Amino acid sequence: MAAESLGPTAVQRRRGQPPAAARAALDGRRTTGHTFDAELTLYTAEELSPLLAESGCEDIEHCGIRTVADHIADDARKHDPDSFTELEALELALTSRHPYPHTARILQLLGRAR
Repeated sequence: MAAESLGPTAVQRRRGQPPAAARAALDGRRTTGHTFDAELTLYTAEELSPLLAESGCEDIEHCGIRTVADHIADDARKHDPDSFTELEALELALTSRHPYPHTARILQLLGRAR
């Protein structure tokens, strides 16, 4: 079982908002989704982990997704197969290494059903 969530600053950055908008979003719990224009509630890993445990999951692991890739402005590098392979290896190395799950654009919680 897995749960994923975007943080408020990730939502603002994706929309090309200025840093002040991301700062203002830090204390917000709701945002509008970009793809489907739906209202979303934002959660942290610390809020979601107990819900997974209560639902029967164990060995819950907090991972981060897109820790580095979104900070590389040169998209051409991301499309180069050799550069992408190196970037992918770095992303995988950081996915569960503290503090990167907390700084990644997307969080993912993995757990095994009991």
